[in-house]
Amino acid sequence: MILLVGWAIAVITVAIGYVIAGPIWVKRHSLRFRVGHTLRRCSGMYGEIALVTFGAMLVYLIDQSSPSTTVDELVMAWPMVSLGALILVGLVVYVHGIRTAMAADVGERGRLGFTYSIYGVFSTVFFAGGLALIALVVTQALADASNFSQLSEAAIAELPMSGAADTDALQRGLELSYLDTQLLLSKAEDSMSPVFVFMAGIFTINLAIRLTPLRSLFINNAVLLTIVTTIIGVIAVLVVGAWTYIGYYSSFINDYLAALAEFRPFIVTANPDALERYSDIYVEMIDQKALLGFVTRISNEWGGVAAVLGVTQWIVEQFNRPEQEESPAHAHEPAEA
Repeated sequence: MILLVGWAIAVITVAIGYVIAGPIWVKRHSLRFRVGHTLRRCSGMYGEIALVTFGAMLVYLIDQSSPSTTVDELVMAWPMVSLGALILVGLVVYVHGIRTAMAADVGERGRLGFTYSIYGVFSTVFFAGGLALIALVVTQALADASNFSQLSEAAIAELPMSGAADTDALQRGLELSYLDTQLLLSKAEDSMSPVFVFMAGIFTINLAIRLTPLRSLFINNAVLLTIVTTIIGVIAVLVVGAWTYIGYYSSFINDYLAALAEFRPFIVTANPDALERYSDIYVEMIDQKALLGFVTRISNEWGGVAAVLGVTQWIVEQFNRPEQEESPAHAHEPAEA
């Protein structure tokens, strides 16, 4: 609900802002596109509405892929922190808006000041949504680590560490423990889904900026924007991946291998089939502990989507025309659409 309300407020305020700005924003904030050999333009309002809609959809997808928390739950759990973050973002946005208005021509300052007083709401909601997205990813990573720690103890406890157990009990305990271990490690895969959704969303928005008239909204900074956001996405994947692998994935497998080593004196007295199964499990867990095994496990469907979009973005960047061809600062005066 909070996400929907925020999106609606952003759309309404950006529309009002463009209406108030009128022709002042036409030159630097218009969407430029070609119809035949003619360069045309339309209001940048449509592009900014598209961007905030893409952003809202991205936050929604991460919200849905995060089983432990939602945007609404985060805000309700930390109301003062959420309010403080919103105020801080608003202060930065409005200081920038005031400085931009004061730097304009004398005759435009009043109108631009009024424009930014409304448009600032849109910007505040937009950037606050980015903070909410980061908070979702971080909160889910912390929740996954906590849940993983609790479940790992139960998985190891399935091993019957007793010489009094018969062969059937030993083999049954070994299989149940291994099953719980694989289910637990699959949760490590799921813990990477939000950050892969984040990465896929960044690549999608970057492709939209590079391949559509949306690029003209950013003057000469469209290429820089896509590079910066790509770096942010890659860093997010690396940080969460390292946190997952070092923080609990690898350490759990070490604990499980240690438990299997303690279990070895009991299983050696069992039948050859049980001993062979024990050996297979031990070797397989060593393989899964390797970094390559971890990367293979976390490469779920969202990881595949992010990888495909990333390759697509790279190909587009190699063949895309130079930035200045689409820059309003360098283009000839276009016709109105």
